[in-house]
Amino acid sequence: MSASTEAILIDLIFGLGALIVIAGLIGLLSSRRHKRSLRPMMSVILCGVGIAVIALLLNNLLFKTYAQLRVKKTQYYEITSLTTNMHQSLAGSRTPHQPISPQAKKASRNVTYLVKHTNQTTKTIQLAQQAQHSLASQHPQVALVRHNYRLILNRQFATLTTDKSAAKQASHHTYQQVIHYN
Repeated sequence: MSASTEAILIDLIFGLGALIVIAGLIGLLSSRRHKRSLRPMMSVILCGVGIAVIALLLNNLLFKTYAQLRVKKTQYYEITSLTTNMHQSLAGSRTPHQPISPQAKKASRNVTYLVKHTNQTTKTIQLAQQAQHSLASQHPQVALVRHNYRLILNRQFATLTTDKSAAKQASHHTYQQVIHYN
């Protein structure tokens, strides 16, 4: 089941719980007006609150927000790991005519590994391998690596959401984190 489907189901469960609470409050006011027992309506309200709390807990346990995009926690950790490794692989290439450090080469291998194991297309895997090969060469083509990383991120976020503008915004945000140096 996709993350968006699960998110919709959790939102529906929360809405159902809120609706039950509202119906219970209306019933409570009606019971009070007609001088009936309030206990049945209180139990309806508590059931509604319980359903809403369960939906909130499910939402917190299953999802995280990354760049205003709700993703599953596993996808969140994949994205942050990919971003960190991309940033580390480009960190040594800030100054021209400098050899790439072993840590940057390892980070580039990690990017390729993550792309392979997140069910990306073969074209995306080829882009990651091409970037890794370029960083491993004596004179790395940093512009090519950056371009490939941008394409990898675009494809990564295109698979996470159907909203193209949200995917583009999240991809741009992530790419800025990759190329930004402190």
